[in-house]
Amino acid sequence: MNVSDLARLGRPFTIVVGVSPTSGSPGALRWAVEEAAARRGRVVAVRAWRPHAPETATGGRLPSVIADDSARDDEAARLANDVSSVLGRDHVVETRVVAGKRRSVLVEESREADLVVIDAGTSAEVGARWLGSRLVRSALCPVVVVPPSLSGRGPSAFGTAAGSFARSVERAAATAGRPGFQRPPGGRDGD
Repeated sequence: MNVSDLARLGRPFTIVVGVSPTSGSPGALRWAVEEAAARRGRVVAVRAWRPHAPETATGGRLPSVIADDSARDDEAARLANDVSSVLGRDHVVETRVVAGKRRSVLVEESREADLVVIDAGTSAEVGARWLGSRLVRSALCPVVVVPPSLSGRGPSAFGTAAGSFARSVERAAATAGRPGFQRPPGGRDGD
């Protein structure tokens, strides 16, 4: 089925973008909007959301769970703000906050989507590193993982510091127990 087949069915080509609460997924949003424009489709920005666990009551019992839509509404406002900060206030992207874990929410959204787009996780985002590969295996439509080089994000301060520290440890380990040993010029870190 191609784009013209979808148009004849009265259904626009739909791209679902998983928007991270930490990075805002700028690369994925920009790529999806460009792709939707080329295919005359629509973009739906989705954020998985899980409510905070209720505090325990006296005696160690859980209190009655009361639906609190204000927390969900706050998350929806944060999502709308994240999308607007990347695409501008006049964007036409739909936003949706869905209760659940990231992968399960995106798999469910892939049922009605023609394409799912996410940003590749950075080394500082522990769960995001594995989301792409797990999502590719379980989604019901094609998945695009936008690399950090296209997202406009450079390495995080944490990633830069961790890399520098790792190179220092590597140099120390290479010369440990060898007094006076020097690494040859032109090593990996530009010595």
